[in-house]
Amino acid sequence: FLAVTLNQWANIKTQRDELDNTVEHLLDVQAHNDIRQQELETLSVIHSTIMAGNNETEVLREITHRVAELTGAKLCSLVVSDPANGERPYAAHGFEKEDFLRLFPNGAPHGEGVSGWAILHRRIATSSNVLEDPRYDSLRVFAQAMGYRSAAAAPLEFDEGVTAALVICYERERQFAPDELTRLERLARQTELAIRSVRQRESLARFAFDTALALTEAIESRDPYTGGHCHRVAEHASHIATKLALPQREIEIVRMGAALHDVGKIVVPDAILKKPDKLTPDEFAIVKQHCYSGGQICKRVPFLTDVYPIVYHHHERWDGQGYPDGLRGESTPQAARIVAVADAYDAMTTDRPYRQTLPREAAIEILKDGAGSQWDPTVVRVFLEIIQVPDAEPQAERTPEPAA
Repeated sequence: FLAVTLNQWANIKTQRDELDNTVEHLLDVQAHNDIRQQELETLSVIHSTIMAGNNETEVLREITHRVAELTGAKLCSLVVSDPANGERPYAAHGFEKEDFLRLFPNGAPHGEGVSGWAILHRRIATSSNVLEDPRYDSLRVFAQAMGYRSAAAAPLEFDEGVTAALVICYERERQFAPDELTRLERLARQTELAIRSVRQRESLARFAFDTALALTEAIESRDPYTGGHCHRVAEHASHIATKLALPQREIEIVRMGAALHDVGKIVVPDAILKKPDKLTPDEFAIVKQHCYSGGQICKRVPFLTDVYPIVYHHHERWDGQGYPDGLRGESTPQAARIVAVADAYDAMTTDRPYRQTLPREAAIEILKDGAGSQWDPTVVRVFLEIIQVPDAEPQAERTPEPAA
């Protein structure tokens, strides 16, 4: 009986050990899956940031923040380095780039630290204690100032012929497990792809804007009075959109729509466009058609469809007395309301066939008086803040003369 009992206990112990090992394995698998899930979520956020139209600076700020969060690092940075300019952070989380530049105004020595080693050798690099690592000389001062002791870096292609490094730093000495380094390499590849995607999108956006500007300049060349008008309106409008904290993609749409807002004037005869006297009702009706004509042009060009509401609606009024649809208040798309203010200000402060330039102060008073009747009062207030007008709050309503 005792022998049987002991044998049963031995079997039970063996089974319990096997069960403990299985549980431990399952916990390891779960931990690995949790980390992988967090990594996928990080990549998803980075992708969403790119798709939202954010610029390179914002995308890299999000990447360094998310990588630090995912890896548990105290600091994360994207470091660039070359012999001429030294080593410096291009984007950072956990410290300000100015913190680095105060210590190294001309950049740290090229090739120092795990970042420099990774860039020079194009391989991942680690340091369990940067204060005792011979690859650290000048950078030890920065490590002490920022309070980190260990670091790892993975190289990535930053630009054609330029290698950078994605760097993570930790407060304490530590060794880096193989799976951590594999993850860091994956994150570096994703950062590389993100940079390429953002730059390609920004390049295409610049090309589209330059194409739109060339088209409007060709139209403006018919009338010497309007030279540079669309470019100035685009700059004013993009500043307003930025001040209103619109998403980057919407700011780009506002800027493009502002550049193209008068593209429909291609159908307006020169005799009307350049007429020095007041337009007759019939002539003004022809001019008003430029909103419809411009809108039709935008609808036919795939990369201009987003700016159609701006081109078509930029002569609507806040009080509903504008054209072409007589929309009132916020029924008019916000982007069109922004361009309406920028367009009116530039029209008033430049020479036109039918009148000379108004003084800046007079144009500002007209904007203030027309806020809440002709123009969106919020847009007027923001624009006046941008051009630094004291007391930017609109005054009593008055209906100014509309610009064609």
